[in-house]
Amino acid sequence: MKLKVTEEGVLIPKELLGDSQEVEVIQEEEKLVMKIKKNKKVERLQSNLEPRKPGYWGGKVKIADDFDILPDSIQNGFMGLTE
Repeated sequence: MKLKVTEEGVLIPKELLGDSQEVEVIQEEEKLVMKIKKNKKVERLQSNLEPRKPGYWGGKVKIADDFDILPDSIQNGFMGLTE
């Protein structure tokens, strides 16, 4: 794809730009590099569902007291040590 250079600047085809309006031109050694920053659009799906109500699982789940304790044998396995 060829770009057209005018007195006003460089004309960039819409197919190359897409929805972006930001272009960065960098000179490296004997060449010019153009970086086109694409706009990231976040599309949300439309839903007829009601918003989620927090607290649904409240009082229904019990976590053991020793949940955060990692046995030495498992940690040694991660570190490559044998017993």
